[in-house]
Parts: sequence; C-alpha cells; structure tokens
Amino acid sequence: MDIPVLYEDKYLMVVNKPQGMMVEEAQRGYENVMYVLKKQFKAVLRGNNIIQNVHRLDKPVSGALLLARKASVVKLLNEQFASKEISKKYLAIVSGCPASPEAELSHWLTKDDANKKAMIKDQKSQLAVSVKLRYLVMAEHEGKSLLQIELITGKYHQIRAQLSHIGHPIVGDVKYGSTEAYATDAIALHASSLAFKHPIEGHMLTVTAPTPEDAVWGLFK
Repeated sequence: MDIPVLYEDKYLMVVNKPQGMMVEEAQRGYENVMYVLKKQFKAVLRGNNIIQNVHRLDKPVSGALLLARKASVVKLLNEQFASKEISKKYLAIVSGCPASPEAELSHWLTKDDANKKAMIKDQKSQLAVSVKLRYLVMAEHEGKSLLQIELITGKYHQIRAQLSHIGHPIVGDVKYGSTEAYATDAIALHASSLAFKHPIEGHMLTVTAPTPEDAVWGLFK
C-alpha cells in the first residue's frame, strides 16, 4: 500500500498517515509509515536524500504527517516545532455534544506509564503539566459531534484524554472510555492540517489532509 503524498518538494513532504499504522517501528514485523515510505521512494533515496519524520501521530490516528528530505531540514523543522511556530489542527468525532459550541480546555496531565495512558486533572498535582486546546463544534448528527481542534500545547494523548475528561470521548477510543464501535486499531481523530514556514524558501505552507473514507466520517460529509 502506497501512502498518499499531500505535498512534496526536494526538501520536505507531507503525507496522509493511515489509521492503525505506527509512524516508526516499535515491534519488529509490524508495518510502519517510515518503512513503507522508504520502500515507496527507494528509487530516489540517493546521496543526501532522506525521509525522516519530525513529529509523530498515535497509531490509531490518521492525517497530515510532516517529513524532512534533507538532514539539514530535520533540524530546521524541529526548531519550528520547539518554538511552536507550526500550527496543527485536528478533526474529531466524539460521543454526544459539548455544552458549549466552542471553548478552550485547560487541564493538568500526568502520564500513567504502566497503562500507557494520560491522566487528566482539573487541579495541579505533583509531576502534572499544563495542557490546553481549543475546540469548535462543526456539526452534530446521530448523537455524535464533529469538532475542530487546535492544540495550544502538545502532550501525550492530550486530545484524547481532555475530550474524555469532559464527557465526550472520541468514537472508537476504548482506552479513554468510548463505547462506540469503530475500525480496528483506529479512532475518529484526524490531523486535518499543518501550517508552517518553509524551512528553506521561507514562504508559508498550509497542507490539508482528507479524512478517512468510512461510514463514521461519512456522517459529516
């Protein structure tokens, strides 16, 4: 299976990561985005040409993934991520409808390493980090809502945990309380767009990723 390329030049590319696929190899024998792309682009990977991810998406999440094609570009894009110059927007389908049509969520997050899960609290506690996001309800249908989400911080499982904490888990996200069926190894969370400055040419780029073609996302098309 080829991974769809949304944008490509000699310095970088943005691809539409499929649901259910790790970005990097975690367990030998499991297909991952980097392995597939290196096979897909084997013919052009010569000399200084590389394919290297500069961020990650969780295995069950789909959407826009940014990769560098030159070693020098990896550093430049990492600097943009570190300084929060790269804007990431997501779409999520959740159970129910939030009471407010738009809001900023502000919580405290700790990581439960044993269960590979984020824990959300309303009050600061030991080792907790501040997490914030903004959401906008785009549509409602059949007891579900489509949310547009903008990350203010970007922490482990943040979107999944914060939406669950307010009583609206992402469809299919059993780890965070969803009771609604969805595809295997997938949840209805999609990295819909990336906006960033081209690290070499300096102009702004906004790349949008189409949502998955399935019955759940089809409710909102």
